[in-house]
Amino acid sequence: MRLARRTFGMRTVLAAPVALAALAAFAALVLSFSQTAPSRAAEAAVTSSAIVIECDRLFDGRSIRPEGRTRVLVENGKITALGPGIAVPAGADRIDLAGMTLLPGFIDAHTHLSYLWSDTTRAPTFVLDYLGSPIVMAFGAAQNAQKTLRAGFTTIREMGSPDGIDVALAQAIASGYTEGPRIITAGPIYPPGGGRTDMKWPADGTAATAEEITKKSREYLGQGCDWIKIYATMGTYDDTSGTPLYTSDEIRAAVEAAHPRGRWVAVHAMGLEGARRAVAAGVRSLEHGSRLDRATVREMARRGVYLDPTLYHMQWYSDHGAALQYSPGYAERLAALQKEQFASVRLAKQAGVAIACGSDAVYTMHGENAREIVWLTKAGLSPTEALRSATTVNASLLGLEGEIGRIAPGYAADLVAVPGDPTKDIEAVLHPAFVMKGGRIVTRP
Repeated sequence: MRLARRTFGMRTVLAAPVALAALAAFAALVLSFSQTAPSRAAEAAVTSSAIVIECDRLFDGRSIRPEGRTRVLVENGKITALGPGIAVPAGADRIDLAGMTLLPGFIDAHTHLSYLWSDTTRAPTFVLDYLGSPIVMAFGAAQNAQKTLRAGFTTIREMGSPDGIDVALAQAIASGYTEGPRIITAGPIYPPGGGRTDMKWPADGTAATAEEITKKSREYLGQGCDWIKIYATMGTYDDTSGTPLYTSDEIRAAVEAAHPRGRWVAVHAMGLEGARRAVAAGVRSLEHGSRLDRATVREMARRGVYLDPTLYHMQWYSDHGAALQYSPGYAERLAALQKEQFASVRLAKQAGVAIACGSDAVYTMHGENAREIVWLTKAGLSPTEALRSATTVNASLLGLEGEIGRIAPGYAADLVAVPGDPTKDIEAVLHPAFVMKGGRIVTRP
């Protein structure tokens, strides 16, 4: 079964111990949104009528279309026609996006919706911020999903959430109980002692050996996760060491558990040796990818491994380092790591590696996801290449290239409009004026 079909359909989640807390959390969450969230019947009614969108220019996921002002016809949640002269069905809702560029809904390949931070005067902790409860985390994750969608991101890959909250939230959104992007989920695996000690997560993702990684991967996949995420190296928040944590054979255990089920493995890699081991193991994407060398990027290109560099989040961590209570010298360490990530992007681009767009949105970053598109241009991508990263490239990374990431007949009506021309001023992506997901209007001018 392909990833795309599993993602767009309803998931079946086993009542495994990790998922039970999340199911309880969403029992409360559903009640909180029952008065405001659209029901499945209501959402179907919204997406069944025709909508005609008129815009001054259109980026179809590959380039700006040359015909100028054009129309896009949306019916039953999908794009059915586009062009300057398409007929407007009787009774269609007409949306005029004068002065704007219409683009495919953005895709963020690396988010953490359940990373919350209620008091930015101190470092986040699991007990103070979440009350030690996945139910509190679920409420916060749902709010972060809303912020993300309204920022123009109609699909995300959620790269680590404890207690099965991501899988449950994906179901809640798909069922119409709450508002948010389409969520591709990933079960995180890290060695004992290698998790997020600042948040004191429950140790549900720890695995020390290849056998334990295989078992944990199968558990995640059985609970409904679409991907497996392996922490192949150190390097997160205040730690920039990039020390390798797993061997190639251990990473390969996750790959061999995932691939027969039509699933993939992403790897957190902030060091060269960990990246080499991950690429040799057959992973689908490298997250962060700091300190890559020419030999490694050439092998990535040969094997079709994507690089998801997550550039902006280093700046965000630096800007908030004092409140996060980082140790002295954090700004210099993060600045050095950021330069290494920029250098890796340049090498990867030269080698022909596909560059994905992932914000690594955490804490107060949710809703700022589009800053990663801007930062890709700072690393040497053209505005058009950065827009492709957030649309067609990410759709291909997720195995959904035939369903999202483009404005073309038959594709999901996931759309975002920004003022002006983002191929000339990329910061336009920070100001979405219109967002549509699956034919349902989220925000409009």
